Amino acid sequence: MRRRSVGWWVQATAVGHGTIGAALYRDVLADMARAGMVGSVPERGDRAAAFWFLAAAPALWMGGRLLRSAEEHGDTAAQRAAGATLLGVGAVGAAAMPKGGFWALLGLGGEALRRSRRG
Repeated sequence: MRRRSVGWWVQATAVGHGTIGAALYRDVLADMARAGMVGSVPERGDRAAAFWFLAAAPALWMGGRLLRSAEEHGDTAAQRAAGATLLGVGAVGAAAMPKGGFWALLGLGGEALRRSRRG
């Protein structure tokens, strides 16, 4: 059985992040929809938190897709760059917000780096 690529796991993390965000912020999102969306997000507060939490999901998904392409084509430089970025964001995020999900990025980044060295 072939194991999943790190890029696949980043994409799965993105889907989970979006799903969790939609559930956690459902009331805030409904409020934003009633407000008409355009101009409904201030710089701070619940709406800003919901927006930025959910904005991370498509960015993560895209990063995971690009990493999968790098893995499929043997682009170890791109894999190392993705791994280092995930590792760095995961480390800073986990330090700043230890109860958050940044630990997943830390692990995925480390695994991407490990696999890129074998490639």
